[in-house]
Amino acid sequence: MPYAPKEMGRASLSRTFILYTLGLFAILGLIFVGVLTKFTWDAANARAIGVTEAFFEATKQPFERAIWTVNADATLQLIRGLESLDVVERVWVETPDTGNFGEPVSGFRRSEALSYTLNSPSTILHKDAIGQVFILIDRQTISYEIVSTVGFIASAIVVYLLLLAIVIRTVFRRLIGLPLSRIVNYLSTPRLIEDPPKDQLMPGRVDEIGILSGSLQAMVQRRHLDLKKIQEYQTNLEDLVAHRTEQLKLVQEELIQADNLAALGALVAGVSHELNTPLGNALMAATTIKDSTGYLEKELEQQSLSKEALESEVQKISDTANIIEKTLSRARDLVGNFRQVAVDRQSEKKRSFNFDHIIRETLATLQPTLKKTPFEVDLDLNADKVIDSYPGAVSQLVSNLVENAIKHGFEGRRSGKVELSSKVVTGKVDGGPEGTSKIVFKCRDDGVGIPEKNLKKVFEPFFTTKFGKGGSGLGMAICYQLVTEALNGTISVVSEIGSGTEFTIEIPVEIPQAMTRKIDKEGALKW
Repeated sequence: MPYAPKEMGRASLSRTFILYTLGLFAILGLIFVGVLTKFTWDAANARAIGVTEAFFEATKQPFERAIWTVNADATLQLIRGLESLDVVERVWVETPDTGNFGEPVSGFRRSEALSYTLNSPSTILHKDAIGQVFILIDRQTISYEIVSTVGFIASAIVVYLLLLAIVIRTVFRRLIGLPLSRIVNYLSTPRLIEDPPKDQLMPGRVDEIGILSGSLQAMVQRRHLDLKKIQEYQTNLEDLVAHRTEQLKLVQEELIQADNLAALGALVAGVSHELNTPLGNALMAATTIKDSTGYLEKELEQQSLSKEALESEVQKISDTANIIEKTLSRARDLVGNFRQVAVDRQSEKKRSFNFDHIIRETLATLQPTLKKTPFEVDLDLNADKVIDSYPGAVSQLVSNLVENAIKHGFEGRRSGKVELSSKVVTGKVDGGPEGTSKIVFKCRDDGVGIPEKNLKKVFEPFFTTKFGKGGSGLGMAICYQLVTEALNGTISVVSEIGSGTEFTIEIPVEIPQAMTRKIDKEGALKW
């Protein structure tokens, strides 16, 4: 169970619902009490001021006569009369001539007092001001009245909220809480999917809770049936996996063969395009020779051929023949390289060849493709050694590495460099005797690099970051197969994001004796 019973009680839906509901009502209650307090305070203060002003108006003339006649006893009696009111805290009179009557206050309390002007009662003289009456309202009395009223209302609200909580909890628990608890207990049943209960969870209930419980039971039953099917599949899983693996191998072999043929087709198209230039130049030169010979024949027939014209045409024919010789020599070299690489790729025969020479021949056939890109290929070949191995595997390995660098290594870039290097290392190779040699071939680019999460998948079949964009995911898988099975070597890769990628291939110069059992009597490698 995800929660213990005590934890479920603290996080139950009913508890949360009541807390949210009561919290909202409490906030609304506080707002109501605040507004009521402000309204009550204003009303009580206005009522106190009104009563005080009415009483003062009734005693104003006696105040003026007492001050005018300098009758201190009458003035103090009138002051005590005003102070006898419940809402009045203190009263005092200030006069410019006879001094003060009563006990005045100072500071902030003085600014809160009501102030009334007393005028002279004389009908002969002008009614000049003879004093000032200050009345300080008793705010404690008003506050007590407000606290009593608001306190009663707040207590009523609290009692109401408690009763409301009890009612809501009872109704919620009966309608929602208990049914949800039954659903939780049902879902917590041990081995629920393996052996689900058959009794209906909430019979007769058609509201949302009933629909939910019915849907859950139906889902559990479907998962139970699915589990039974999975268990049935597991009984013959080995046979199914073996069958699918065999089918996958067949598909993989077909895809690899198709990839090889596609690469060869691209090679043919590129070389054909490259041959157009020398053959076109040869054709133009041959046309020039034909025009020159026609001119000479015409001049001879007319017996008007001069020595200067003959020498000029002979020189033209000689220069044109040189052009034909150079262009056809270039075409012959291209055809020779193409024929050798094509034969090597289609034939898996073992023969002796110069390792560096095969790399140069392969790059020569890739030049038509490389010329269309802004990227460069630099060579640092120092393995000028004749070995007895499979040149087709080496050629295809170089092609795949270079094409992979061009296609993936420089994505989003307008310039880049691929470096191919080779060297011979002498030492103990793969458990062989001392003094054996191996060729270390490296292909490095300064491109975008390979993320670390993809490095372990580089040599997996069908793994590509350009699926659906021309990438089959077989290039590096074929390289791994060529190195490990055909050339009996090893291949590794290191990469850093933004700094490029480096593939390192180590090939023994002499194939170990154990590899000979893979070669049939015609010398063809079985891989």
